[in-house]
Amino acid sequence: MTVFVVVAIVVVVVLLLVGYVASTVRRLGRYSEQTEQSLRLVDVELERRHQQLVPFIEAADASGLSADAVRQLGGARSWSRAVRDRDLGPAAQAAAENALSAAFHAVLAEADAGRNVLGNWAFQGPAGELAVTERRIAGAVRVYNDTAYRLSQAIGTFPSSIVAKSRSLTAPEPFVETRDVLDEQLSDQVAA
Repeated sequence: MTVFVVVAIVVVVVLLLVGYVASTVRRLGRYSEQTEQSLRLVDVELERRHQQLVPFIEAADASGLSADAVRQLGGARSWSRAVRDRDLGPAAQAAAENALSAAFHAVLAEADAGRNVLGNWAFQGPAGELAVTERRIAGAVRVYNDTAYRLSQAIGTFPSSIVAKSRSLTAPEPFVETRDVLDEQLSDQVAA
């Protein structure tokens, strides 16, 4: 009788362990897929902004705004594109995209201060579309960072870390500008 009880307990423990591992594999897979999908959403929104910037830059240039501010916006757009094309990672991309947003808002601030584009629909139309896209990018980045954080937490927590290691899952990099990226960019600028 005691052998039967021991075997039954072992079978129950093994079934619970197999159930836990299967549940963890599904959960990690779901988190990983959500993280990939949210990063694709960020890419879609960033690509939309790159396309919308072309008519905006042309309209800003034609409206008599400071050529320096418009050049900075064009340069920030080129830098952002180069970082994306080289696939330098979310931290470098976040730094480039933040610089692009800052350059866009600098042009908008100058336009608001000068009031010389108030009734100019060629400028106001693309500016409004870009403002909406900026909010969409912020939302997409927030969703990506949340899902990346959730996956990182699951990968770094025992005992799910064992399952993650066996499936070769690594914690995703958040889409945030880090101090290391800023220092690297500063040294690149000093070297140039």
